[in-house]
Amino acid sequence: MILEILKSYQQEECSVESVIERYIHFIMDEDSNYKSIIHLSQISLQKAKELDHNFKNTRKLKGRLHGIPVVIKANIYTNDDLPTSCGSLILKDFYPNRNANIVDWLIHEGAIIIGKSNMSEFCNYVSNHAKDGFSSLGGQTKSVFGENFSVGGSSSGSAVAVSTSFCCLAVGTETDGSVVYPAAHNGAFAFKFKPQQVSTDGVIGISSFFDSIGLMTHHLSDLEYVFSLLVDKPKMNSGIKKVFIQDKSFQLKDSENSSQKILLKTKEYLLQKEIEYVSGEFIEDINPYFDMMDIICQTEFKKAITENTDFSEEEFIRSCRRELLGSHYHDIHEIERSFSSNFQESGHYQKAINTIPALRESKAKQLKTNGIDLIISLTLGPDDIASTANLVGLNHLVIPIQLDETLPISLSIMADEDKAHLSFIFAEEFLEFLKSEQT
Repeated sequence: MILEILKSYQQEECSVESVIERYIHFIMDEDSNYKSIIHLSQISLQKAKELDHNFKNTRKLKGRLHGIPVVIKANIYTNDDLPTSCGSLILKDFYPNRNANIVDWLIHEGAIIIGKSNMSEFCNYVSNHAKDGFSSLGGQTKSVFGENFSVGGSSSGSAVAVSTSFCCLAVGTETDGSVVYPAAHNGAFAFKFKPQQVSTDGVIGISSFFDSIGLMTHHLSDLEYVFSLLVDKPKMNSGIKKVFIQDKSFQLKDSENSSQKILLKTKEYLLQKEIEYVSGEFIEDINPYFDMMDIICQTEFKKAITENTDFSEEEFIRSCRRELLGSHYHDIHEIERSFSSNFQESGHYQKAINTIPALRESKAKQLKTNGIDLIISLTLGPDDIASTANLVGLNHLVIPIQLDETLPISLSIMADEDKAHLSFIFAEEFLEFLKSEQT
């Protein structure tokens, strides 16, 4: 775990070079089974040696992530030996001359970026028929549970990388479920910040309005630690008083009836802790907002490509048809739909942009008026919980829950920005409660 590694560096029990070398060799030996890493750094060992040299001279760690091996999604800018490919043959030689803001922060804190993760190409905005985790450059990412299981997307490789312990921390991006869903499919812990909370400058995403940064780890304590470095601590900690349970999400049909078991255990925990809860549907009629989200994404995707790569609109479409269509995809409908859209000119884009903030303000007021601290939901339930969180502008924590011998089922804990720390308190205490129930 991260704090243990930092302690071992401080006490000179190991060097950064030895740790990074071990992780790189592990990836080289095992990742052919998963295809989670699309670009492996050739300079990370040199960076590790530099950290060791500086520590030897100063006796101080560079930062709060000194020597921690990190994998980032392949759509995040780095000014190093790793291309920002978005998983695409079209961008296999695209090397930006600057870092994304999140990368600058990681480097400032002393982290070592050892590679970039495979992903659903262009954040799954190529074709309606594309498989999660597939890219023309990196191939098909495979779930940690086996190739017959869904890997989720589009931050597929990031989720697999932490679940296989190829790194301590993986960074992904999300427009609509691209962090939380692959985390849930691969038993990883994840935290998605609300849109615009953490800078996405230097990210080739889908929509600057909806895109957000997400963190993934193998351990909850690591996730909470990195979260605490990125956000200010709350001025007051009033504790959890009331939660909202998204009923529909637990109506998942599975042979072991695990979703209902988790719902029952959740309510037992809340009763034990004397936390009030209400159940229902957080957004009863969300469909009109999906349409607005689609309008915004179609409009902003082509802008994301032309502003963050070297392509013009015409050059990008030609390259996609030449390199992707037929050989890797039956169609490139999502790309063509975006580049032929005219919502900016018709005024529909601006109308959508103006409507979503009103929804967010309304729902924030609803949560505050009713004293709701957290929203609890099954991550992979039958409702679109990730869309709800992104539309409403909520922080979104995902925790895997292991019941009996079945595969883990993930629980979503969502909150406003000022209540996000409470989601970690709930997660820690609920997992301890489940552990005590099993002993």
